Amino acid sequence: MKKLVFILGILLLSLPMMAENKSSDFNHGKHSFRLGWGLGTRQLFHDYHDLNFIMPPSNMQGIHKSALPEDPYHWIWQQIQGMTAEQAHKYLMDCRVITNQGPNQFGHLFLGYRYDVNTWFSAGVEADWFYLWSSQEHRNGYGALVDKYNSQLHQLTIMPTVRFTYYHHPLVELYSGLGLGYTLYADPYVSHGFTFSPTLFGVNVGNEHWFAELELGGMATVTTSWFGNPGVLFSSRLLSVAVGYRF
Repeated sequence: MKKLVFILGILLLSLPMMAENKSSDFNHGKHSFRLGWGLGTRQLFHDYHDLNFIMPPSNMQGIHKSALPEDPYHWIWQQIQGMTAEQAHKYLMDCRVITNQGPNQFGHLFLGYRYDVNTWFSAGVEADWFYLWSSQEHRNGYGALVDKYNSQLHQLTIMPTVRFTYYHHPLVELYSGLGLGYTLYADPYVSHGFTFSPTLFGVNVGNEHWFAELELGGMATVTTSWFGNPGVLFSSRLLSVAVGYRF
């Protein structure tokens, strides 16, 4: 453990020297703006599933799909065997097959400003918008649509940021960074919270003014209430791309 701390300390102390060694190649404006997009968690892992469960009239708690045969309607029709036509019709009309589709995510759209204090340290501010939506369908035992509900969640994060650039080249820069800010949710069931967003690795490619960036990192928000439960919301941005202009 002591060796690891020692190595990390040496690396941190060497960042300014590594940057200064390339200072002759560093010749661009100190101000920059960038516009980017980052992957949402479910987009990264392709975790799109339809979750079904059945709510028969006799069991308002519902029966999850995992406890039923693959076809929920086949299970429903098994339940009406032996009933009179009137009883079967009432059962089919009153029961519900509920399908949750999503959540789906647009991803992160972010806009940032940065000021280069020197060749290796930069500070700035960033605004990040994240959008998530889902739908739920209620069908009766005949398969007819009875109700459909749509829900959406908007998340806005404002955070100061810092960046440490440890390699300079006329066309390429390598960096790491950190953002700490506050996230607002447009949903009465989700409380606002503090956000932590590290950039583990970033690469900047461009000329004196225009540039493009690729980053590996993440974003997590600590909230006191997520539909009644405290927790950490991990909305990702594990991978993001951006374009920008400096002057």
